[in-house]
Amino acid sequence: MNTKLDNVTTQYRKFNDNQALTEGQLNEFIDYFEDQDRLSRTRLSGVGVVCGFQSEYVELEISPALAEKTARPGDKDLEISFDTIAITQGAGVTTDGDLITLRQAGSKNSEVTIDFQVKNYRYYRNYIDVVGYEHFRIGGQQIPLLELFTTQEYTKLVNEGANAGDFKQVMDIRSSLNDKIVILYLESYSNDENPCQDADCDNNGAEQVSNLKVLLADSASVSELIAKGDAKDAIYKQHNTYEKLFDSLPNIQAKRVILDTEVKTALQLKTKFKESITAVADLSQGFDSIADTFNVSVNLGGQTLIDKLNSLLSMTTTGLEDYQYRYDLLKDLIDTYNEIKDLILHLNAECCPDITSFPKHLMLGPVGAKQELGQYIPLRHGFYNSPVTTNDDENYERVVMLANRFVQKINGFQTYIGRIKITPSNLNVRLGNKAIPYYYNVDQPLLAQWNFEKAKTDRAAYNLSYHTTNLAGEDFIQNPLNYNIDNNDFYRIEGHLGMPYKTALQNINDLKTQYGLAFDVIALVLDKGEKPGSEPPVREKTVSIDELRKQLVSISSDVSNRTFNSQNTLLNISKLDEQLRLLNQAEFSKEGSPEGITVVKQDPKKDDVVSELLSEFLERKSGLEHRGGVEPGGTIALVYYSEADNQVLADFSLPYLCCSKKDPAFLSLPSSKLCQKDAPIAMTIVPTDGQVKAFVNGTQIPAVTQSGGQSFFDPGLVNATYFGQTITFTVDDDPVEAQMVVYAQPNVSVTTGTVSYDAPTMDENANNPDATVEFNVAGDFTGLTFTWNFDDGTPIQHNEAPANKKIHVYKLVAGQEKTFNPILTVTNANGCSTVYKLAPLKLKGQSTIACLSGMRVVIQYRDDVDQGHVCNDATFNLKGNGLVIGGINPYPGFVGNIHLSNTGGNQDRGNHKPGTPALSRYNEITITQAEAKQMASQSLDGFVEFSLECALPPSNRPPTGCHQDVAYTEIFLANAIVPIYKGYPNGNFLKINPCTGVTK
Repeated sequence: MNTKLDNVTTQYRKFNDNQALTEGQLNEFIDYFEDQDRLSRTRLSGVGVVCGFQSEYVELEISPALAEKTARPGDKDLEISFDTIAITQGAGVTTDGDLITLRQAGSKNSEVTIDFQVKNYRYYRNYIDVVGYEHFRIGGQQIPLLELFTTQEYTKLVNEGANAGDFKQVMDIRSSLNDKIVILYLESYSNDENPCQDADCDNNGAEQVSNLKVLLADSASVSELIAKGDAKDAIYKQHNTYEKLFDSLPNIQAKRVILDTEVKTALQLKTKFKESITAVADLSQGFDSIADTFNVSVNLGGQTLIDKLNSLLSMTTTGLEDYQYRYDLLKDLIDTYNEIKDLILHLNAECCPDITSFPKHLMLGPVGAKQELGQYIPLRHGFYNSPVTTNDDENYERVVMLANRFVQKINGFQTYIGRIKITPSNLNVRLGNKAIPYYYNVDQPLLAQWNFEKAKTDRAAYNLSYHTTNLAGEDFIQNPLNYNIDNNDFYRIEGHLGMPYKTALQNINDLKTQYGLAFDVIALVLDKGEKPGSEPPVREKTVSIDELRKQLVSISSDVSNRTFNSQNTLLNISKLDEQLRLLNQAEFSKEGSPEGITVVKQDPKKDDVVSELLSEFLERKSGLEHRGGVEPGGTIALVYYSEADNQVLADFSLPYLCCSKKDPAFLSLPSSKLCQKDAPIAMTIVPTDGQVKAFVNGTQIPAVTQSGGQSFFDPGLVNATYFGQTITFTVDDDPVEAQMVVYAQPNVSVTTGTVSYDAPTMDENANNPDATVEFNVAGDFTGLTFTWNFDDGTPIQHNEAPANKKIHVYKLVAGQEKTFNPILTVTNANGCSTVYKLAPLKLKGQSTIACLSGMRVVIQYRDDVDQGHVCNDATFNLKGNGLVIGGINPYPGFVGNIHLSNTGGNQDRGNHKPGTPALSRYNEITITQAEAKQMASQSLDGFVEFSLECALPPSNRPPTGCHQDVAYTEIFLANAIVPIYKGYPNGNFLKINPCTGVTK
């Protein structure tokens, strides 16, 4: 086997002038650059199958997957045929740096083509590897291999002398093809030549042969090669192990702790957490598999993983009831397990791929294996990227670090008692990006495994945690709440478990105030010791001064001796606080009191802590989740059993601010009056999540809506029956002072009536194109005012008394059309308005007299342009709307007012314009105002139709007519230089609006 990268050439010689070159120097030069090229592929790009190389057995019809990959016209032997194994073109790189694609024989043995989409293999024969490729051998013996051939390749081999009996058709083994693995093998060797072998007796060098073989092997044989072969494919074996590991790992998710109204005892609360401890056996089995695969040491002090997990999560511990943190431990372990599992299929990077893994072959998987997204194909090389091309090269280190963190968390879990602290953290991120919980021993090994990015950059001590002893000494790590926490969306609250709830509430509120944090804290009790509907019994309470002194001495002793059982000290303080509170209710006699002694009671404005039954709270609110803290803008709820047994048992949180049911209710509206079509208005309520209801005379009405957590009052939902009546409100069923009145909108109908124009007669001054429009309004006008906007630039007419009819004159331009959008706003006595947008009104100025007056018509014969016209009969009448234009006939006694005759005869008027050829004739007529009025009277739409008609009576007309074809006519609007018409008219030739120039 001719492998290249087993010995890499690292230098070569430069050539000098007149140097005698040896074969060693030339080969050294070639080897150097070839090795660099191969190393660039394998080290900088990657190895394995890049794309393509999809196989399928083609039987009776072309498969849809290959229908688009048929050969282009002109490709030989590439046609889709039946009973063949079709393999699509692809690309791959072996670990020896060979770039493999399918080949098609070219015109020379040393040339091939690769520009095709698919090859079809119809024949096969047994393959014997004469090179001795170790990857096909077990104990020196080659596994059974079949070599595939296309029809073209088969024909060529037989023509060259191959025994046709050695070949068989693929269809003979189609029943077992699904169990066959396709292998591309680059058969490489050196074909040494002897001197004087060729006719010219020149030594041409050793031919380097590289034949691509397409082979089939049984899947069992290939699997045995992977496991026992003479040469080991370490890369495939390793990554196949990852695939099998992923498929074998159980799917695990942590169960939620969901509270309900039936939770009324401490045992029932604990049971809720205990019932959520599931999948422990699956977690143990799954992580054991991960640890075995990645050689992670699971040193648990001699215990097995399953035993250790069962002991930690059994919740049978005595002392502090920290079962919520044991549940949190399970969640942390499951999160880490799933993070590892997610990374396993992203371990496809190889920094320095083993050269011996698949130096001259690529496995393509079973025949017909579908390359579907996310589908793993066994016995097929993937593409194993260089770290240059992917960010997945660190994933192996991440997996190992996460697995070690899994073990560290188990060994580092602790039942801890300490003061209350709040630590900024994050919520919806990977565990390593959160603050380290206080139920872990935050030692150096755990810190080194907690966050990969920080560990990689030597900043493991810059994680945040309740425990700061081993963290960095900078103040922003030791006291993070004093610094920027914009990137944190969660507060871990720890140390309150087992503490009297009033003390915990006070401490948390003090920290919240000290650091300016935005969240609420409430207390929820499981049992108040009361029967539903009854008042608590009145009991006489006594306060012993001597007993108070004893409690103070006990507390002082605990502090002086630094007693480790701080919970006992806190309980003593809580009892002392209860006794001291009773003193505020005692009556002290001033008689006989020593002089100078004054008794000061607690400020009565400071209410005692009010807690609510958990069951009642759950009837009003849902969404309590145990998270070990609270997010900004949320509420943390401390759960305890009773006033007698008042230690905090667990904590839950809500993602919004929430108040006790007994907190005062409040509602504010931006306005106390609305109209029925006004937009909904936002309501300010306390508590912010309170439920608002609206009422009219005790009847609830559906006028309150919710959107995005905000309550709105929508007047459009108020029934007309309640218009003008006072609407009252409640918040969480408590009445509030805010009131609202909704008034009806005005309701009339408005339409556009008749349209008339202001130029009904054609007198000397009739040049007014304006239009008069009537608007009709109907309805009950009581208490209404009208505001008219006619959309024509005239002032808006405000607050007019209503009328059934409104007349408005629109100023128009003759011949121009304009669209107006009139609007009527109707307002009632309550200030409610209705806007009526009328249909668009299209109006067009109708007077054409002024525009016709002064219009010029020029009609001429141009001898220099229309040569050859000699006629005595070119006599015409110019008409507008059927009326002759031209005033007094300038040639009395002659027919017509347009003359183009140029023969000197009785019709030739000699109307020659200076500066033009002698035979040219020129006529110009300016329309008078009288003519304009006559023509306008004949127009209904402002348009005038011009015509040029033969003036001779029919009996005198020549057979050829009056020669209209030479009457070059131009029409100019008044004072215009450029004509609006020019041409050779014949009869009616132009219909125009003289004011706008628009023609038809």
